[in-house]
Amino acid sequence: MKKGDADSFGVYLHIPFCKSKCLYCDFHSLPGQEKLIGRYVAALAGEIKASAELVAGRRAASVFFGGGTPSLLTPAQAGTVIDALAGSMKLPSRAEITIEANPESATLARLKGFRAAGVNRVSLGVQSLNNEQLRALGRIHTASQARGAIARAFDAGFTNVSGDLMYALPGQTTDEWMDDLTEAASWGLTHLSCYQLTPEASTPYGRAVARGDVEQPLDEESEFFDETESLLRSKGYDHYEVSNYARRGRACAHNVGYWEYRDYVGLGAGAHGKLGTRRWINIKSPTEYIKRARATGHAVWRAEKLTPDLIQIERLMLGLRLRRGIPLDGIEITPIMRTLSRRGLLRLTARHIRATARGWRVLDSVLRALVRGG
Repeated sequence: MKKGDADSFGVYLHIPFCKSKCLYCDFHSLPGQEKLIGRYVAALAGEIKASAELVAGRRAASVFFGGGTPSLLTPAQAGTVIDALAGSMKLPSRAEITIEANPESATLARLKGFRAAGVNRVSLGVQSLNNEQLRALGRIHTASQARGAIARAFDAGFTNVSGDLMYALPGQTTDEWMDDLTEAASWGLTHLSCYQLTPEASTPYGRAVARGDVEQPLDEESEFFDETESLLRSKGYDHYEVSNYARRGRACAHNVGYWEYRDYVGLGAGAHGKLGTRRWINIKSPTEYIKRARATGHAVWRAEKLTPDLIQIERLMLGLRLRRGIPLDGIEITPIMRTLSRRGLLRLTARHIRATARGWRVLDSVLRALVRGG
């Protein structure tokens, strides 16, 4: 954490609306309810104003419009939210303000409007450059639309553009993945997120995998992971987090805040927030959220106090995703940590802990061992 960051926090704004729900998605997103967006934005502005007292005197280092499909907002609606933030909280002019966008809704006019409203970073959900794979995922854009959206983001004046891609897709070979990745690396993106497709049990895709209807290539030998790292490093990207790569100085400040276990205010239906030892989640129903937020300014469904043991586990679970790891301030060295260090999976110094290169490749297993070992 940089000097002066202790008093900063992030702002997460959940926009749960989608044109359609992808077959692999287990995020809180709701298709077919776009008619609520206008009232939702008004309620969100009210929650922002009511939440300002929680972070009085502190500054917002980053703002992230996530979803769902935040690019379904009009630029004027995004501007209403950003104006509410700037009017209620300390929002420096240099704060990173990101909006997630799907290619089919990322028109040039809309992207220019978002930039004029104050957004300075856009993250586009490309996922694949193979139309057959996109259809298998339930995506409603084409590879051509994805390419066009990237070009339009730069044409709109954005200088900080990220692309999301997924590997280990049904029927995908490493050669096919490398073709996608090579093309994406040629677009001039400042950031790339490369995620392994995970079959979540609650999703149609996860159920299809469980039934044996879909054969998913597994990355048990880390072939996809290693090839991805090698190629993107050769193209000048820093592999700063397990699934994320950035040009120098272009790491996602908002997500780095999560991985460093900094505070963040979560606003909107189903949003999570954490300030100090208090964590909360808002009510998920957009209609109920609108009613509560407009009546009282708040819509908390459930809150909890974080215990020291839970804080330690969560700091490790998140911080070890970063290549640089985390400081040992406030972390107790446990026997399982020493065991993993002896096995060459963790590197422990007097003041720091991080995963080794080998440990990073099997990080899920390392984290499971840490949780089991307390």
